[in-house]
Amino acid sequence: MLTDAESISAVAVQTFALACPEGTAQVELQRYIDENLTRSCFESALADGNVDIRVLDDAGTIIGFSLVNHAPGTLNLPLADGIPELTRCYVLPAHHGTGSAQRLLSATVASLPGRVRLTVNDQNAKAIRFYARNGFATIGDTSFQCGDDIHRDLVMVRPAV
Repeated sequence: MLTDAESISAVAVQTFALACPEGTAQVELQRYIDENLTRSCFESALADGNVDIRVLDDAGTIIGFSLVNHAPGTLNLPLADGIPELTRCYVLPAHHGTGSAQRLLSATVASLPGRVRLTVNDQNAKAIRFYARNGFATIGDTSFQCGDDIHRDLVMVRPAV
């Protein structure tokens, strides 16, 4: 729902830095947030027919969300191109370790009919292990621009279940 855009943005703002390398400059993080994680960005995503956003709530408060883009750009990796991309899967830090992220990811991939890809920072060992436990395998890498910083991301693909 469009009315969820503000809450989704708040979760994204609070969690985005956790997905980046530890030494990423605050100015670069803020620049990315200002350009990509605002309420209006999520309003646009919610209105986009190629994007699905699933929210996870706790007693009516959004504590996490996933975003799947069904028409992502190409990565020039044959195993990853032409399939949906799990672009975001964020849960507030206070809910880490509670099974919330697992519930969100399980519900998200269950809604997809076939293979799905994602990218994850190559230094985010916790997320890489989580995705690997859920059937994603690394098939290559790509770059991710955070402000003026260029990060190396692994490309992971989960086969159809």
